[in-house]
Amino acid sequence: MSVMIEQVNDLGAAAYIMMHKYKVIGKKNRAICFEITNNPEEVEEFEKLYRDYLNSEFHRFDSCLMSLKKINEINTDRMSVAFEQVNDLGAAAYIMMHKYKVIGKKGKAICFESDNSEEFEKLYRDYLNSEFHRFDSCLMSLKKINEISVDNN
Repeated sequence: MSVMIEQVNDLGAAAYIMMHKYKVIGKKNRAICFEITNNPEEVEEFEKLYRDYLNSEFHRFDSCLMSLKKINEINTDRMSVAFEQVNDLGAAAYIMMHKYKVIGKKGKAICFESDNSEEFEKLYRDYLNSEFHRFDSCLMSLKKINEISVDNN
């Protein structure tokens, strides 16, 4: 069976598709390129994964990641609430998804309102063993792939 190249312009969708065992072959401009067979069922499954991503918690996680990149610096010396901080953006997005209130950033650390260090740390450990951590790793890998020459004929 012949192969074809499918391009995905959304990095989050590409990471989600990558998690589902599709082979990444490179990128063309901002699009991530995948090699798939020219089998109608596989083409449909590939397209379905893109749609599934848009309605998934991974899309929500990706939105949290993007939001966290835009938060302002705070002065923690003047904080009147208890807080915890996390240096890993992926972990911060995961924690944010679990209803912790972001209060700002201090350097590279994201600060959350929290009066329960034990629960907060457990959530951080849960992230390390989650599919969201795997998704974040796929995102990071896709950002580093090389350009390829793609002929989609």
